[in-house]
Amino acid sequence: MSDPEVPGDEPAAPDPPVGAGGGGGGGHDPGGGDDEAVAPDEAELLAAFDRLRPQGSLQWGFDDAMRRIVEPDVSSLTGAAPWKGLPDDLWERGRSALIGRRFVGDVTGVLADLLAADARAVAGAAVAGVNEATWDALRYLAARVELLEAARDPTRLEAAELPVVPPDVGEWAEVIASWLGPTHREATVVVGESGDGALVQALHRAGHRVRGVEPRGEAAWSSFASSGADGSSAAPEFVIGEVIGHLTACPTGSAHAVVLAGCVDRVDLVGNAELLAQALRATRVGGVLVVLTTDQSAWDGALSHPARDLAPGRPLHPETWSLLLRRSGAVDVDWKRPVSGSVHAVVARVER
Repeated sequence: MSDPEVPGDEPAAPDPPVGAGGGGGGGHDPGGGDDEAVAPDEAELLAAFDRLRPQGSLQWGFDDAMRRIVEPDVSSLTGAAPWKGLPDDLWERGRSALIGRRFVGDVTGVLADLLAADARAVAGAAVAGVNEATWDALRYLAARVELLEAARDPTRLEAAELPVVPPDVGEWAEVIASWLGPTHREATVVVGESGDGALVQALHRAGHRVRGVEPRGEAAWSSFASSGADGSSAAPEFVIGEVIGHLTACPTGSAHAVVLAGCVDRVDLVGNAELLAQALRATRVGGVLVVLTTDQSAWDGALSHPARDLAPGRPLHPETWSLLLRRSGAVDVDWKRPVSGSVHAVVARVER
């Protein structure tokens, strides 16, 4: 016979089934329950929600990781409640039990060490949870960026990697200095791309401070090796890199002039618009911007099949460059047609 004073001795009542009437259910079973019948169209809708909810996608994974960063799950962490300190009568308890002062101190020290270690473990688990969520977010974000890059540029080829012959700008090498006006001791003329270095050398001989920018390392080193051959003390500067990256890094108004060649023939319209904007920003007020663009028919005839198929862009017509320069605020736009070559020159003055 069981003792009625002992709790838990009586048999426990069975739990109500989930979804049954009587206020116990939190879920919704489309096919069960006697109290509430689900219409066929509603059951179909619920089933559709189950099928279409995001599971394992990059978008869902990234959003879930970001949620874990903003709202970390502290309920799953193991630890103790905040310590309220030692009891006020701890020493009296020790004296009444005939425990020595040193022993009580040792017990207190051990207790404090345990609590400190517990607190460090809780804090470490919390930080680890946030770090894990951060790495997950970065991983999913990187995967999404890679998918976007692959969709936009499936070949992953840099423009300078394409088998495109650099434009022959030799026709303009000896006259380009006359377009830039007097030399400027402090400001530099940026030539990008510098190619074989003919433009850079001609501007250097005319007394300008020149910096050539060339993405093809072999061409840049060849130009550098032949620079200063006239015995001048100050040789022109050459930089290996993409023209847009170099112009973006230039301080506003730091260039006496900017000459764009080669790169403007290969990039797409968005790339050319960005090149133009950065060149205008980097050029000082009153400076000159020169665009050397290859004739479209000559470009098409000189391209190899891979370059024609894979190049993201083609040369813009000089009239198009003239329009873009005027709309960007440049003045005195002048289209200079080639006499013997296949490269047009569009010259404009920067005025803000």
